[in-house]
Amino acid sequence: MAPHRKRRSDGKEKHLLAPIEGGLVDKIQPLLQYIRPFPPPGSYAEVFLLLKNLTDQRIEGWLTLTPPAGWNIEPGTLLMIAIRPRGTISAEFYLSVPDAPAAGPHLLQIEVTADDQLIAAAAFDLRDGLLFLVGDNG
Repeated sequence: MAPHRKRRSDGKEKHLLAPIEGGLVDKIQPLLQYIRPFPPPGSYAEVFLLLKNLTDQRIEGWLTLTPPAGWNIEPGTLLMIAIRPRGTISAEFYLSVPDAPAAGPHLLQIEVTADDQLIAAAAFDLRDGLLFLVGDNG
């Protein structure tokens, strides 16, 4: 009989985040997955952007990631993508919180282009993933 293992919680949880309303998401449905809270400044958090193709056509193009002001992103902000019809891909990248984040919102913006046409655009507010609240102190 296998020993009973206790599950230890480190206070972190996987979080799935939908984009804020108002984006262009009729052809591609984006979702963001990350562990919250984000690690302290100077450390990188692994982030997954899930892109679901809602069309019956293969989509090949470019994913552009724009992190919140002052945040670092690795390996870069421009990724080549291809999504089969009705398929889903995951784009993995790393985000680092600045030493002194500005007051929110903290928007990660994404755009997907194919054949020089914008086919998806969305923004995610990462404020909920911060370990501490950032706001006006004055």
